[in-house]
Amino acid sequence: MGTRRGQLHLALSVQGAGYYPGSWRHPEVKARQLHEPDYFYRIAQLAERGKLDLLYLDRTSIAAQLRATGTEPGLLLEPFTLLGALASVTAHIGLGAAISTSVTEPFAAARQLAALDHLSGGRIAWLASATDWQEPHRRYGGPPELSAAERQERRQEFIEVAERLWDSWEDGAVIIDKASGRYIDSEKVHLIHHTGPYFRVRGPLSIPRPPQRYPVRLSLSREQGGLNSDDAEIIFSSRPSIRAAADFYAKLGKQRELSGHSPGSIKVLTTLSPILGRTEEEARQKAVELRGLVDPQAALALLSDLLEVDLAAYPLDDPLPAIPALTAAMEAAEITASTLRELTGSVLELTGTHVFVGTPKQLADWMEAWYQAYGSDGFHLQFPLLESGLTAFVQHVIPELQRRGLFRTAYTAATLREQAGLTSTDNERISKGV
Repeated sequence: MGTRRGQLHLALSVQGAGYYPGSWRHPEVKARQLHEPDYFYRIAQLAERGKLDLLYLDRTSIAAQLRATGTEPGLLLEPFTLLGALASVTAHIGLGAAISTSVTEPFAAARQLAALDHLSGGRIAWLASATDWQEPHRRYGGPPELSAAERQERRQEFIEVAERLWDSWEDGAVIIDKASGRYIDSEKVHLIHHTGPYFRVRGPLSIPRPPQRYPVRLSLSREQGGLNSDDAEIIFSSRPSIRAAADFYAKLGKQRELSGHSPGSIKVLTTLSPILGRTEEEARQKAVELRGLVDPQAALALLSDLLEVDLAAYPLDDPLPAIPALTAAMEAAEITASTLRELTGSVLELTGTHVFVGTPKQLADWMEAWYQAYGSDGFHLQFPLLESGLTAFVQHVIPELQRRGLFRTAYTAATLREQAGLTSTDNERISKGV
């Protein structure tokens, strides 16, 4: 196989002060800033200086069991309100967040996403999540609690309705004809008349079609989650080894090809958590320091949600319980431990995230090797500690990637879809009945 041409794509996820449980306890973190917009403004502008493709506000990694411990702040501001603010302080970087399709209505979500896509000039992405973050026992009113199968069915219908609403306005529907007194060509705005198991929506949307037509759709894929790409356009893939990543990448590409998608209709970004130092020893010391901040109960809550097994009932210092899902996760991540307490120090690796510890040049070598082996189209960055982790990456890793021709030196496209190199055509959507 020859040298792979092209350039990496990079997305940054932001969740509190970082992705190590307990990162907010680090001495350099001012914990109260996690409530303040300036913190997010600085991160977004720093990521844009680094020419990253996308900033994703993550609320999917802090699940119910982890929140219940009271040990993790998660994302404390409403993400789509925050996206609107971030759009006003950035000009190029894509901006994304997740929507819970289990509790949200598609008309309201489609309108909000379309408005944000207009406000940002075509830079919005979204992840349709079947998770019910609001927890039925904590809310009053709204949709009833659904089974896992029902949540997935509702999610699929939600996506279909949202895309039909965005298509309810044709291109050129806004004419602004002062002579005739017509602002909108009503013949280019259509009802959708959707009736399904979960939603009845007449339409049309009350805002013109978004600049990207459809805001870019994101998806998560973990080692335990199988191959289904769900027709998303950017996939955050958690694969612990280059062999597993390349295998997933090849099979997914074949699956998409058989489904009638064009080769450029999807980008796979491997989840990566870098811990950088000027020397290997400094990086290892930082890793040890971060592991020392991990609350074992918080780590077990995170693993419990991931594996769908309640680990809190098992003593931390007893021999590891014989749980098949836990054994499989340890084997996939090539982790050995004799007790749950030992295991909690490797919580990120067990989620499928690759934790890299080393120098900026070593990280650039590693990223280049994964890219050349077709392990991914780029990387989904989850820094253990913000803002310092991102600062080091932008100052030292990005220039190294640019010197190698592996990453852009300037933004060259107007929309996120174009910047990410997504070539999905309208004909693909039409052929699938969307």
